[in-house]
Amino acid sequence: MWPAFAADRIDINTADASMLEQGLANVGPRRAEAIVAYRRQHGPFLRVEDLTRVKGIGTATVERNRQRMTAGIRTMPAGEPPRKEAPRSVPRR
Repeated sequence: MWPAFAADRIDINTADASMLEQGLANVGPRRAEAIVAYRRQHGPFLRVEDLTRVKGIGTATVERNRQRMTAGIRTMPAGEPPRKEAPRSVPRR
């Protein structure tokens, strides 16, 4: 059986401002909106520590909420697939 806290974690990459405000300590409406705005402008957070890039969010807030949040699963964008290296030519003798 999965631990109870795993299901209760807030994914900072998908949560809306209301969910962030309600689920995280010391995150009010302004900070929650700032998190969502930052995510829209800069893309998903790679780690929960990246929240410190949001104005008004410091390391103390991240540490206080570390067990309450996750950065979720990140996947490659649906655009172009990764490019493969072209085969190298073999020198002739």
